[in-house]
Amino acid sequence: MRAVALVVIACGAACGGGTDAPDAAGRDAGAAPDGTVDAGITDDGPTRYPAGAERSPVTPAVVARLRAIAAAGPAQRDDVFLKAGASGTVSARFLWCLAGPAHQPGYVIDLDGRAALEPTLAHFRAGLVDGDTPFDRATLAAEVGRTAAWALAGDPSPLAQELAATTPRFAFVNYGTNDMEAAASYGAALAPFWRNLNALLDQLEAAGVVPIVTGLNPRADDAEAARWVPTWDSVTRALAEARQVPYLSLYVASSPLADQGLGGDGLHGNVYVDPGGGGDEPCVFTAEGLGFNYNVRNLRSVELLDAARRVVVAGEAAPDAPVVPALAGEGTAAAPYVIDTLPFTHAGDTRGGEAARDGYPACDAGQDESGPERTYALHLDAPAALRFVVLDGDAPGAEVDVDVHVLVDGACVERADRLVDRTLPAGDHLVVVDTFGAAAGAYALVIQPCEPGDPACGS
Repeated sequence: MRAVALVVIACGAACGGGTDAPDAAGRDAGAAPDGTVDAGITDDGPTRYPAGAERSPVTPAVVARLRAIAAAGPAQRDDVFLKAGASGTVSARFLWCLAGPAHQPGYVIDLDGRAALEPTLAHFRAGLVDGDTPFDRATLAAEVGRTAAWALAGDPSPLAQELAATTPRFAFVNYGTNDMEAAASYGAALAPFWRNLNALLDQLEAAGVVPIVTGLNPRADDAEAARWVPTWDSVTRALAEARQVPYLSLYVASSPLADQGLGGDGLHGNVYVDPGGGGDEPCVFTAEGLGFNYNVRNLRSVELLDAARRVVVAGEAAPDAPVVPALAGEGTAAAPYVIDTLPFTHAGDTRGGEAARDGYPACDAGQDESGPERTYALHLDAPAALRFVVLDGDAPGAEVDVDVHVLVDGACVERADRLVDRTLPAGDHLVVVDTFGAAAGAYALVIQPCEPGDPACGS
């Protein structure tokens, strides 16, 4: 069988995961000013989120999902949002400046011609909680150095406390950097992060709160961590894509900036400073201001918030068309899903799949892979070092356990419960997500080109 031809370029951080070189503002060639691309593609299923865009498109499929979430919480306040995260969310550089002169008179707000955002700013400035706007409220669901697991711990948890205090309709959620350090390796930390962030988003959605998920900053504090960030970015995007909720990639947005948009510690974002001797100005959205991390983050965040308010509260039509065509194939051996771009993400489910393979004798130790599987086809025009990640989570009342298998010339060359790093030759290959025993269920598959200089990835 033959998939579409695909040339894999294992580019570094400057590529931002896209297929074209980014411009000076960090966007892919052809991208709109808000970081999306309008390709005029029909929205005929779940929207796929492009790896090279700073933010995900808000399409008709996404709009339907956001409205369904909101319908679960009719009592939530439409003019309030919650903030959940760690140091990047605690920082007064994140959104506080948008509270306006009545609440934060020390900041300059320069929308640089983006007057269409003014109604959304006014809308949320009116949503006071204990005298503060959602922009400058000191949230109970964010603390320096914390992980997604922390937000869920305790009775009541920090998340539950902030939900009760604010009754929000929307929520900015940003975890990952500290979660990377929460296991013996960055790869081992992915599965706990996936489970915890999913559980956090489950709680928000059950309350009728629409999440806006934000990914990780680049890292310059540690070379190995820096090489893993693109994988974590893809995993976080895959999670948002599976749920069809908005996603902001700080990695894509910040990587092309000077010093990757990072401060002196190589970990936290930098900010535009008033050249006249004033202080931080994270709400200056001129071309000069958007050369800094927090300025880009604040603009992209409020753009996503604006889109969410318009479609959920005001009932407006979806502002974006899909960017990536619907995934081709049926996930069977005869008609596999086609891996048409790298990095690649897909939310799948082995339930309902075919059970054509009981095992993989070339690379397993007799594991029971008799459950249903989903098959993917990958064509490479040149050899490529790739990372394959499969993440699952238990369904209500049932364990889910799926494994990833990489096949070359029809024979399995490597399998794993979660992660395979492998260099593949040019040619046609298969990736099979198969069920261990009877534990079929939902999963996410991420295929990430290895970063240059990574001694482990692709080995």
